[in-house]
Amino acid sequence: MRLELEDKRIKLFGNLTYREIKEIDRYIKKVIFNEIDLSNAETLDTSFIVYLLRTNKKLIISEKQKQLIKIVKENLKNRPLEIRKTGFFYDVGFSTIDKLKRLYYFLVFLGEIFIKGLELILNPKRVRFKMIVKDVELMGFNAIPILATISFLIGAVIAYHGAIRLKQFGANIFVVDLVSVSVLRELGPLIVAILLAGRSASSYTTQIGIMKVTEEIDVIKTMGVEPFDVLVFPKIISMLISVPLLIILADVSGVIGGMVVAKMSLGVTLRDFILRLHHAISIKTFLAGILKAPAFAFLIATIGSFEGFRTQKNVESIGESVTISVVDSIFAVIIADAIFSVIFRWLGI
Repeated sequence: MRLELEDKRIKLFGNLTYREIKEIDRYIKKVIFNEIDLSNAETLDTSFIVYLLRTNKKLIISEKQKQLIKIVKENLKNRPLEIRKTGFFYDVGFSTIDKLKRLYYFLVFLGEIFIKGLELILNPKRVRFKMIVKDVELMGFNAIPILATISFLIGAVIAYHGAIRLKQFGANIFVVDLVSVSVLRELGPLIVAILLAGRSASSYTTQIGIMKVTEEIDVIKTMGVEPFDVLVFPKIISMLISVPLLIILADVSGVIGGMVVAKMSLGVTLRDFILRLHHAISIKTFLAGILKAPAFAFLIATIGSFEGFRTQKNVESIGESVTISVVDSIFAVIIADAIFSVIFRWLGI
């Protein structure tokens, strides 16, 4: 490539390809010009044309070059060049905007659930009872072994660590209060919610995501069936049934774990533990945990379904959606738990 400057016009000669972009970029930054003459160029590629169009200078071209430049201009209008900026504040702002967009789409999804849920209530024949029962078995009943084990160990760990301090003050019996209140009010519901967020939300996202990639959702619509009736509402209803029951199981398992450790480490007998349990907890303690169940169940089911519908029609997107689904579900559950704590504090529960 050869360059000449004449009357504020840059004349270009030779081969004008992507390899010469750096050279001309350095040159035009040093000179003042209004026009770029390409008419004497031997070869011209699209990358070089894109660069010259971005300079916003007048281009003098030959008849042979007109058609190529016209095609490049049309494609630039349809697919504008994205300039990726970098920097800490830019990344923070970009991520914030992306999260706000995702929140907006999620609120739209909740609106669809509300509207189509009313339609389902007015027409109960659309309820898929078999799918609900199957989902209760898969996401509820099959989770019992791992949930019972984790809850038992959590109760045992709380009692064990509490025993170290309680022994120093001769307050062994208060291990009952420590275990029962913490498990029933906070840890039981939270363990269930986090376990299901990782187990059920990911499963929902994967199922719906694969159906979207294979275009099965389009087939369902073609058959005249509402996809929400098949893919969303059975999951929400099954979670609303399963979560309260699993929380009760987690409460019982956690208390039993604490009871075992209290017997082994503090010498608190089974009889003394149960008698103290009646004084340590009340119906308010139990309700403080069980009232969180509907909110946790709804969040897990809706976020899992939402991310499934947001999956793009490629395999790579499924893994990304599953990851986002699990993270967002756990985050939403913890935020909801914090809100419940504040509300219960105001209500004196």
